[in-house]
Amino acid sequence: MTLRVKVTRDEFDAAEPNGWVDGQIQGRKGLYVYVELGEELEYIPRANDNPKTEYRLFKGCTAYFDTSQENLEQGLYQAVQPNATVVIYC
Repeated sequence: MTLRVKVTRDEFDAAEPNGWVDGQIQGRKGLYVYVELGEELEYIPRANDNPKTEYRLFKGCTAYFDTSQENLEQGLYQAVQPNATVVIYC
């Protein structure tokens, strides 16, 4: 399963392999994620993608989830998903 994470424009532009981003899981209001990014691959657009939205694909990521952005900033989280494939978008 691929995680789709909405991030700010600044985080999108600054994202790089072995870096990190903060964001929200698509379709899950109130669920925040901190992602340690892995290798960046070419993103292949899907038919239902918004043409006004930019996307980037990362493989081999570790994602940490919580209902509070503040908890994630303190290194606290409710769940972790290692070796995740993540699409960031803004």
